[in-house]
Amino acid sequence: MKSRSFYNEILTEHNLRPEYKHDLPDANIVLEGVNPNCGDDIFLKLKVENDVIEDGAFVGDGCAISQASADIMLGMILG
Repeated sequence: MKSRSFYNEILTEHNLRPEYKHDLPDANIVLEGVNPNCGDDIFLKLKVENDVIEDGAFVGDGCAISQASADIMLGMILG
């Protein structure tokens, strides 16, 4: 189960030390994602200029998977 261990390491790293979890006051797009079943509540904040995502961040509370996946997603969509 080497791949499962690697997957867990990635999720743990992004959950404990998220790069994009902070406020983004100059965001021009703010979307809220809520999962009423588990209580996850995340605000995705994007700064979009000329159809390019220039900057992004997220704030909110949720489980380790939701926090880590938001951080990973932002790393993939910027630019």
